[in-house]
Amino acid sequence: MTGRSCPLEHETGKNIIDHWPDIADAIKDVKDFLWGKTYIRSDKALSSYLVLIPLIFFRYHYKQKWNTATGIDNYILRTLITGCFSGSPDTLIDRCTDTINKSQDFLVGEIFDVIRAQGRSLEITRETILEQYYGSKNIHLFFNLWYKDFNYYPAFKNSSPQIDHVFPQSLLKTVKIENPRTGYKNILKYKSQDRDQIANCMLLTQQENGAGGKSNLTPEKWFADKSDDYFEMHLIPKDKELWKLESYDNFIEARKKLIEEKFSYLLIKK
Repeated sequence: MTGRSCPLEHETGKNIIDHWPDIADAIKDVKDFLWGKTYIRSDKALSSYLVLIPLIFFRYHYKQKWNTATGIDNYILRTLITGCFSGSPDTLIDRCTDTINKSQDFLVGEIFDVIRAQGRSLEITRETILEQYYGSKNIHLFFNLWYKDFNYYPAFKNSSPQIDHVFPQSLLKTVKIENPRTGYKNILKYKSQDRDQIANCMLLTQQENGAGGKSNLTPEKWFADKSDDYFEMHLIPKDKELWKLESYDNFIEARKKLIEEKFSYLLIKK
């Protein structure tokens, strides 16, 4: 029907317009849940809006059960992290809404069964977290969960928190290994994947990372006057020997363990 609108599409569009105030309320309620329960407070952390469609559908059609439903935060985090709504999710979304209609509730276990039945994984492994890197799609999602007290959505855009390298890239690039062909030390020891991994990243305020702040300071200098609370917030190993450039590999391994402990609750299969 090229050039003509489908009657069903016209009817759907009219229904949306007629019921838009209630739909808008449902969207706002889901947004408030995100803000208050999951600490996802930035578009950077919301890698897909599609995971919210079943929630908006549930809130719109079964408003009276919205406030008593359980496990919704687990559903949001797990589906975002695993990316199970990526690709072509139309059938999956239809199956989820059918399941909601059948039970007239948002039963997370049943929704997860539907997702798995569509051949999509919900499992989060240690590697899922530790393979995040500077610029990866989900690193801001993990930092939203990690740094729950940061203002991730300030009124002034330039005040947004910034991802910083614990060991500056410029410092790591000074470490060279021997070129087996020439015998000269002119090969970078730490490639981009070594420098940009989440275990070498931290979240700083714009002020901390700006002029007069951390910038390219070495960990030895930057951490010298920091408190235990600071180390705990950023998951920094407190052994000062690990802050030295020659201890970079050991620092990364120690910090990986702290990160894994931080997110251990996500690694439990549910």
